[in-house]
Amino acid sequence: MTPGVDGLPVDTALSTIFRRPVSGSKTTELAGDASTRRYFRVHLSPETAPESVILMRYPDDVPDGGELPFLNVHRYLAKARLPVPAILGHFPEDKALYLEDLGDTMLEDRVKADGVDGCRPLYERCIEILVRLQSDGTQALDRRAIPATLAFDVEKFAWEIDFFFEHAVRGFGGIPLSARDERSIGDLLLPRLEKLAALPRVLVHRDLHSRNLMVRGDGGLVLLDFQDARMGNVYYDLASLLRDSYVTLPEPMEAELGYGWRHAASSTLRQAAGDGGAFGFLLDLAALQRNVKAIGTFGNQAHVRGKRLYLGFIPPTVAHLERNFARNPELSPLASRLCPILAALSAKASSEAHP
Repeated sequence: MTPGVDGLPVDTALSTIFRRPVSGSKTTELAGDASTRRYFRVHLSPETAPESVILMRYPDDVPDGGELPFLNVHRYLAKARLPVPAILGHFPEDKALYLEDLGDTMLEDRVKADGVDGCRPLYERCIEILVRLQSDGTQALDRRAIPATLAFDVEKFAWEIDFFFEHAVRGFGGIPLSARDERSIGDLLLPRLEKLAALPRVLVHRDLHSRNLMVRGDGGLVLLDFQDARMGNVYYDLASLLRDSYVTLPEPMEAELGYGWRHAASSTLRQAAGDGGAFGFLLDLAALQRNVKAIGTFGNQAHVRGKRLYLGFIPPTVAHLERNFARNPELSPLASRLCPILAALSAKASSEAHP
């Protein structure tokens, strides 16, 4: 443990937050996520309450008169009574946020400890939270909400496909594709994604998976990493949760949770899902886009930022895509072009991933 973080006046900040003198706090840096933010656990004296808080250092420069996206989105999620960590204090001059300490147990950790079947009730709660996010969260937005100004539209989908080619295929994989080859794959994929972009939009977390759901000691779930929320189709977060790069759910459980979403969703959300008969196919399209983007992110983390540990998540993500293509013969023209690339990326990642 270290007495401070980059020269920050941590004790002074804590004294301001708790309105009492705080001295001698110790900090431990926590494992980061795929962002450029850094996280620290700040330990206070054992006789105090709370015994620890989380310090988030963020690199974002907030424009004059603007608002940090994390704070903006947090306000609307809290307004909708969604489970988010309490904000204890914000010190913009230090680019520092002090947050409630939720412990160390992610949903991914609970799955490792208890198995997928043992975590079925937790996943059912995830579906309940997702429905509330899409309904109550959407209704909570107003003209000052940053997510209301952003969307998963065709332009965004096209950008994410380009990101995959740049960072996974060329950057990490070193696979020599011509610009024409890339365009031909995009031309097969984008028209499919236009169907998703045309659906009515709801609030989308954008990164809803087992590493961004913390499990409290009482079994409650708390959302993390929501600062990039935007408007999008109802399938995006559902696909992110069910076709997770970090936890592979059995297909029957995926189907049951998908049915659970349809059962719990309001008539407005079911209408936003489009043709009920196409639910499974549209979910697969959303998962296809989401998984391709995730592989791009993992390639970027390894090739650009040197975080080789993310390579281990490329093979299970490729496996999601291969099962997706196997279920949907109508995607075979795309599969014939994309699957050899995915197989090469998976093989390279498997050979280079750190234990």
